[in-house]
Amino acid sequence: MSETHPRLLIAEGAAIAEAALVPLAGCAAVRRFRTLDEVAGELSCAVLVAPPEAVRRALAARPADEGGAEFVAVVWCDGSAPDRALLDHPQVVGALDRSCPGETVYVTLRSALTRIAQTHEGRAAQMLARVLEIGRALASEKDLDTLLGLILTHARHLTNADGASIYTRDRDGVLYFRLWQNASVAAMASPQKTPVGEDSIAGYVARAGDAVVLDDAYAIPDSVPYRFNSASDRALGYRTRSLLTVPLKNKADEVVGVLQLINRKRDPQQLLRAAADFDRQVLPFDIHDGAIAAALAGQAGVALENSMLYADIERLFEGFIKASVQAIEARDPTTAGHSFRVAEYSERLAVAVDRADRDGLRDVRFSREQMRELRYAALLHDFGKVGVREHVLVKAKKLHPHQLDLLRNRFRYARACIERDTFRRLLALREERWSPEEFGTRRIEVERALAADRARLDEFLRVVQTANEPTVASEKVSAELDAVLAYRFPGEDGERAALIEQFEFADLMLSKGSLNAEERAEIESHVSHTYAFLSLIPWTRNLASLPDIAYAHHEKLDGSGYPRRLTAERIPAQSRIMTIADIYDALTAGDRPYKRGLPEDAALDILTAEAAAGKIDPALYRVFVESQAWQLRR
Repeated sequence: MSETHPRLLIAEGAAIAEAALVPLAGCAAVRRFRTLDEVAGELSCAVLVAPPEAVRRALAARPADEGGAEFVAVVWCDGSAPDRALLDHPQVVGALDRSCPGETVYVTLRSALTRIAQTHEGRAAQMLARVLEIGRALASEKDLDTLLGLILTHARHLTNADGASIYTRDRDGVLYFRLWQNASVAAMASPQKTPVGEDSIAGYVARAGDAVVLDDAYAIPDSVPYRFNSASDRALGYRTRSLLTVPLKNKADEVVGVLQLINRKRDPQQLLRAAADFDRQVLPFDIHDGAIAAALAGQAGVALENSMLYADIERLFEGFIKASVQAIEARDPTTAGHSFRVAEYSERLAVAVDRADRDGLRDVRFSREQMRELRYAALLHDFGKVGVREHVLVKAKKLHPHQLDLLRNRFRYARACIERDTFRRLLALREERWSPEEFGTRRIEVERALAADRARLDEFLRVVQTANEPTVASEKVSAELDAVLAYRFPGEDGERAALIEQFEFADLMLSKGSLNAEERAEIESHVSHTYAFLSLIPWTRNLASLPDIAYAHHEKLDGSGYPRRLTAERIPAQSRIMTIADIYDALTAGDRPYKRGLPEDAALDILTAEAAAGKIDPALYRVFVESQAWQLRR
């Protein structure tokens, strides 16, 4: 790349004496050249002194843009007057020939250098403003893949590069190729993460922390420690020539990525297809491009690290949420996977609703952040179960296991008491000195009575075990339980003892499910516990509604839900979505010990009835069915 101050490029045929250039030494870098191609990449911020034809070629190749002229020209006439059109060109600031005195040469060149310096300063100020504006845009983008694309697009536009690639470096120092763009092959690669070798140009830049500029990627000296990989060129039918590769550094001056610009073009709109296009259009990257790339790289490096840090925080938070869900499911293994399935059902339904065009849903749209908020709310909707006693949480039958064990022991005790009384009666019969025939007859009667009592106890235990199942109680079971409750057996000291206590009878008489009123209230309290827990977390603005969404997932549109009995107008759309997902998964889950999972059709029939009864949102439910959001990806 060329020097940073204005350049004075003098064609070999322009007979300007060295003495005339001495006064300009402090304000310009002087270079003499034979052919225009030698300095094609140095015209930025330059004064060109050349014959008319060379000036015309330069003006055609590097026209002024909206930011002003990249260079100005002084026509060297050498005895022949140039045409008026060339002299009137806005980038031509004068003409000289051999007859001009030294003072005229000095004034003309000094004036040209002053003009190009002022123009360059104006362009630099404009470019700086653009870079700062781009920096603000980059800083506001949190999504890493989107940010990488923005960096490539802006870098290409600022430097007239035909293509660009970007790489990121992980915490262990490994460099990964992430994304590329190329105007001429009309392609943008999808974001990816491919390791890059240290002997590549990008690998060297990441390791050394310095920029690399190449005029021709295929003419790299053997003495340098990097090589150009031409595999992509061969695959695309492309020809990489000029390369500008710069490190992306964070505030601590650590390399977090690499930006590589490919083939700077004379005309930004020109596509490079044929070999002649590359010959005519591709220019070396100059100091101006390097300065722009460095400025952009500074902004991009900080934005990239911020985005990567933001992604790290998101992953950390995602891990915390998953760990929280697994901690809850460890207390209640029977519902393992429920929260993750509800989250997936909810996401699928929300995506379908976002695309829906039907009455009642046209104004329901979810941003990316709202989708994330819904997902987190769905994952954490049952977190409040941490406040529910474990034996209530995992209760599978109407009686707790220890209660059923106690009841069985009572049945054994009743059997033992009956057998004890039977043996006492037999002893009493023997003491009454019956004849062997009469004693045998009475013994048979007593033993038959004992067998009947044993059979009755066995039947009563069967009734209890049947009633203990969390199914809808039938009238027959209710009548049988009444008989069990009324039965008394002989206890100690002649008292009559009951087989089942009143509270056991009440639990066994539950018409549906396995929970009594007190236990159901405790289970339902998990929603309030969830809200209390989630409200303690200082959510970001984009997740501020998460506690309220989770709080309402058991509410029904008709006010019959819990815990607050909200009606439709007070229930958020996200909560309505989660309600449908939660009910459907509870109906179809096959891992609940207190019930069998229903077939999908049967579960949808129940939800259809709920929608018809005004309990769940009918419009959302129709989308749930029509979009097949209820079919999870396996």
